[in-house]
Amino acid sequence: MCDKIRPRLTAYLDGELADEHGSVVRGHLRECPACREMARDEAALRDGLRALAPVDPPAALWAGIQARLAAEEVADARKPRWRRHAGRWLRWLRAARFAPTMPQLAAAAVVAVAAIGLLTWRTHRSDDAGHVVVAPPLVHPGHGPAPVPPATQAPAALHGDVTEELLAEPAQTTASYARVIEELMKLAEQDSTGWSAEARAAFNARITGLRDAIARAGQGHPSHLAQSSMIHYLQTALAREDGLLAAGGAQ
Repeated sequence: MCDKIRPRLTAYLDGELADEHGSVVRGHLRECPACREMARDEAALRDGLRALAPVDPPAALWAGIQARLAAEEVADARKPRWRRHAGRWLRWLRAARFAPTMPQLAAAAVVAVAAIGLLTWRTHRSDDAGHVVVAPPLVHPGHGPAPVPPATQAPAALHGDVTEELLAEPAQTTASYARVIEELMKLAEQDSTGWSAEARAAFNARITGLRDAIARAGQGHPSHLAQSSMIHYLQTALAREDGLLAAGGAQ
C-alpha cells in the first residue's frame, strides 16, 4: 500500500488529488507512521521552497506564448481541407495496420484517403473552371486617368484567444477548491473533539487568517493560490501525528 501512496504525496499536499483519492491517502497516513513522516518531510521542503523570494517571468512571456498559439491555429485553419482529413485518416491507418485482425479496415483506410484526395482535386478543378479571368484594360501613356493602386485590405481581426470555456475555468476552479476546503474542515471539526483548548485556538486563528487571505486575494489566480494554501494547511494538520496540528494537541 505504501508504494501506491507515496507517489501521490506531493499531489496530495498540493491539493491536486480528487476527493476520493485524497480520502484514501488521508486514511493511510493515519495508520502508517513511515508515510506520515515522509509527508511531513515533503511538506517542510515545499514550505521552504515557498518561502523563497518569487521570481517573476518576463512580462512578454505569456503574450509571446499566446501569439505562438494563435499563429499555429491560423496556420492550421489555412491548411487545405483535404490535408486535414487525410491526416486523420493516416493516423487511423497507422493504428489499424498493426492490428492483425483488421486487414480489411486498413485497406479501406487507404481507399478512403485516395477518395478524399480525388474528391478534393475535382472540387478544385470545378472551382477553377467557374472563374473567368478578365484582363485589365490597356492604358496608353499620357491618355486616360492614372491607375489607382489597389486598396490594401486590413487583416481580419482574429477571434479572442480565450473562449467562453476558458473564461469559465477560473470560477470552476474556485468552486472546486471551495468544496475541498469544506470537506477538510468537516474532518477537522470531527477530530477537534480530542484537541486541547490551546490546539483548537491555534487552529481557529490560523483558519481565520487563511480565510481573510482568500477574501483579500479577490478572484482568479491569486484567489486560487490563497485557497491552495488553506488546503495545504488543513491536509498537513490532519496528517500530523502529534494531535494532527502543527501547534500540538491531544491525539
